[in-house]
Amino acid sequence: MTTTDKELIEKVCAEDEEFKALYEDHLAFEEKIDDMLKRPPTSELHFEVETLKKQKLAGKDKMERILTRYR
Repeated sequence: MTTTDKELIEKVCAEDEEFKALYEDHLAFEEKIDDMLKRPPTSELHFEVETLKKQKLAGKDKMERILTRYR
């Protein structure tokens, strides 16, 4: 991520509550997925990680649509 991207994200977080919530969720998903991947692999864990990744991606798509309005 470039400095310009970070600046845009900070600006949009300050101005758009929906984006801010999506961004916070995105960071929480990243942290949770990273923590889960440190555990011994199981099929249940794999399913949970894949579900979280899909939710994270859906949020990222929404964030990108919002960012497009600010570019």
